[in-house]
Amino acid sequence: MIIRPNISPGLHPIETGTYLVATHKIDSMFEVIQQWYDERATGGIIFGRPRLGKSRAIKYIIQTLPLFLEREVPIFHICCKQYKQPNPGEFFEDLLRGVGHAFASSGKPSAKRDRLTKFLIERAESTIFRRIIMFVDDAQLLHELHYGWLMDIYNELDRLGITLTVILVGQEELLFQRSAFLASKKTQIVGRFMVKQHKFSGIESAEELRVCLTGYDEDCEYPAESGWSFTKYFFPEAFVEGYKLSQCTDDLIELYEEKRKNAGIKTSFEIPMQYVTATIEYAFKKFGANGKGVEWLNKSHWSEAIDKSGYIDSEIYYEIAL
Repeated sequence: MIIRPNISPGLHPIETGTYLVATHKIDSMFEVIQQWYDERATGGIIFGRPRLGKSRAIKYIIQTLPLFLEREVPIFHICCKQYKQPNPGEFFEDLLRGVGHAFASSGKPSAKRDRLTKFLIERAESTIFRRIIMFVDDAQLLHELHYGWLMDIYNELDRLGITLTVILVGQEELLFQRSAFLASKKTQIVGRFMVKQHKFSGIESAEELRVCLTGYDEDCEYPAESGWSFTKYFFPEAFVEGYKLSQCTDDLIELYEEKRKNAGIKTSFEIPMQYVTATIEYAFKKFGANGKGVEWLNKSHWSEAIDKSGYIDSEIYYEIAL
């Protein structure tokens, strides 16, 4: 009998959703950002349709980029909100919260701006490279005034010899904003933050899906250093007998294509990562050792999991919106 690690119900990463899996697209995004960093680029756009896993990709890159660069680089993740009207106090407060400042809400807009600038200067000067990377998530929500305020911070840091690289991550509307800035000759915004571009996509091939599934077999482990991958934990007997999640790739691709065809979906084949992870998590929780305890996953199980993920409905709505 195989004895699994003792994990309290509901606390496994599959159940909490607190885990990251690398994919080909995340690796490509990682390489692009590394190149922008090496080129000392001041900014760039990473864009793609909703639910692709861009925010998760940011978290993965923030964790791994300093290790790859073998140097300490302050990296911040700013999450934009739906701004009805640009407000400097609200904007600088959001930036202060994003960089982890202890006093984000107190003071007038000018005081918040100064506090943010001083914080960034201190963080940059604590390293020998005087560099800062700032990911701005859901950047399509920003207004022109926001870019102006952000540019003021960039210019002040630049005067002190500190390079701020702003990476705007968001939906395809970012490209429309860029075109609008160029048409209205707002080249200073484009030149600072929008010169570089990279399209982020979902899973588009069987090989990309196989790489993702392999992550659950080999790269995800809980508890740490236990030797128990996610696949092994939820299907211990099957895993020991040689079954791997990556072996389900062909079944999943066939089901995705079949369901797309039956639903009349004509857009190019693409599976946003949110729906891939939702499918896998449903299958693990419903049919794994903590659920029905089936021996191994078959096409019927995967079909139910895909349906429950909401992928097909999402594709139908996305196609209508185009």
